[in-house]
Amino acid sequence: MIKSIELVKGVGPKIKSILNQEGIYSTYDLILYVPKNYENFSVQSIHDLQHDKVVTIKGIVSSNIENIKKKVLMSKFKLNVEKNEITVITFNRRYLQKSISIGKEILVKGKYNVFKNEIVASNITTIIDTPEIKPIYGILGIPDSKIHAIIEEIYKEKLVDIYNLVPDELIHKYHMLDRSKVYQLLHFPKSNHDIFLARETLKKEEAFFHLLKYNIERIPRYKRDPIPYDINLVKSYIEKLPFELTHDQKHATNDIFKDFKFNQQMYRLIQGDVGSGKTMVSFIAALGALSAGYQVAFMAPTEILIQQHYESFKEIFNDINTACLTSNSKNKEDIIENVKNGSIKMIFGTHILSNPVVEYKKLGLVIIDEQHKFGVEQRENLIKKSLTKDTIYLTATPIPRSLALTFFNELDISSIKEKPSERKSVLTKIIHRNDFDLIMNLIKENQALLNQTLIVAPQIEKSENLYSVLELYEKFKDEFNDHLYVVHGKLHDDEIQRTFNDFIKDEKGILISTTIIEVGMNLKDATLLFIMDAHQFGLSTLHQLRGRIGRGSKSGICYLVSDKDSERLQYLKDNYDGFKLSEYDLKLRGPGIFSNMIQTGFQGFKYLDLTNDFNLLKSMHEDVLYYAQNIEKFPRLKKEITYKMV
Repeated sequence: MIKSIELVKGVGPKIKSILNQEGIYSTYDLILYVPKNYENFSVQSIHDLQHDKVVTIKGIVSSNIENIKKKVLMSKFKLNVEKNEITVITFNRRYLQKSISIGKEILVKGKYNVFKNEIVASNITTIIDTPEIKPIYGILGIPDSKIHAIIEEIYKEKLVDIYNLVPDELIHKYHMLDRSKVYQLLHFPKSNHDIFLARETLKKEEAFFHLLKYNIERIPRYKRDPIPYDINLVKSYIEKLPFELTHDQKHATNDIFKDFKFNQQMYRLIQGDVGSGKTMVSFIAALGALSAGYQVAFMAPTEILIQQHYESFKEIFNDINTACLTSNSKNKEDIIENVKNGSIKMIFGTHILSNPVVEYKKLGLVIIDEQHKFGVEQRENLIKKSLTKDTIYLTATPIPRSLALTFFNELDISSIKEKPSERKSVLTKIIHRNDFDLIMNLIKENQALLNQTLIVAPQIEKSENLYSVLELYEKFKDEFNDHLYVVHGKLHDDEIQRTFNDFIKDEKGILISTTIIEVGMNLKDATLLFIMDAHQFGLSTLHQLRGRIGRGSKSGICYLVSDKDSERLQYLKDNYDGFKLSEYDLKLRGPGIFSNMIQTGFQGFKYLDLTNDFNLLKSMHEDVLYYAQNIEKFPRLKKEITYKMV
């Protein structure tokens, strides 16, 4: 039973109008409008009071009120609490003298100062039987006490029915309360534990419906025949590699070749820390598709990066007909024609690969590096050109486990955590942004060792109190002019490529850049990195930038240059595991920082905490999958999820 809100005693036209503005039209709506917060009036003993904590005490007023008028009105009086006197201070309460007097028993809530033996009061009341925990609804124009009285009336007159939404068997399995009990505890809690129990049930309900909605909305995999790869040919290539694959690389490679054997498209994300070798795994995957007679397209977000991938592949697998296509390719028409007629088997390129002008004879596997740097349409347009729809995404920004489970469930995920043994270490240090003499000396020492230096700034041109690429160029040009190079996003692609190539050839080179060098740049002779105003960058970006050095035979040092005492920078300094860093970033800054990778319009959770509730999501996943696959058998559930999808 659900009644219109105006039928409840105490709801007149004005209150009805205000409630309607809050989206509350029925008794059910109001019961589901849970308190935004709670004020705790649990009375404490004077012996339990802690310094600088908000406390509630009960006592007898033992002095007259003293008013002190400065910028604001300050009132002081003494309160006798358990035979001890405490000073109570409050501000801008002119009515206080009319409501309290010596001998009056009152409740006082406020922050306690043990050294002054005083409380700065936020709440003073003469109503001693105030509920220990008072719900705060925060509806402008209606006092919380009035909202509470209306809700009491709804329950008293039985004007609402609250039924369970989650199937009964899961309510028992996950120790959830009945939904009717949940809302009673939230509106009329007798303890903090009541609130905790109610919110735990709502958290599990939220997890259930999020996973259910996500699984119902999943795009079904494209059906295709198993890929008839030549395993002997692939193995012969692997045996010729100048290094041994790590355990994680082998595991990820096996995942891919198992996908080839299934009768549906591969849709796999390979996530790996900086320098973990995920690109090589994708190359081996390409060999499998090529051995089955298909073409392979490898797309990356920048010309520098795709040129690098192309050169790496061509160097190792030089007998495979390979080309690189960008908007600046000089022989663009010839490449496009050879892709169309099938003579080019392996094609590397930027977003141009998804352009209608590029046609393929027999495209099979699509590999997309740093997929979140592309628009959805660009990715989908390329995948549509594939006969098999087989897709591999590569990312060096590891996805926290709970996000992977709740937003990337349509992807199979292979994680590469282990780094090749030849990869050198990178030491990380924090220095002050004004310590420019030290920066100059470190660069000179690095040049004396015939090593290259990278300097990254948060902006191109000077604005506010942050270093910029152009400002740093002016600072360094007199001292290092012959070895100074600048790249940023306002330069044309071919100018960036030319500058970058010149820098690579200069063994004493100094490259000043924005984060344009963040993704995948393989700079084998760069050993020194300065990230200016490092506090401006996210952890994943800082970690990616740190991965640009120490890629050759020498170790590297990364300097985080900042005048901020940042907990994040300290954590980065002490941690080199990208997976740990991503979990830390999720905990510190929330899932919004991964929004460019989340494809489902994340709106946030009210009760679910992705940093702490991974085990709940994992355990509930299989149960939810059953209901998603059999949703037609559960009409009430289908109705509810349809409502939640709107």
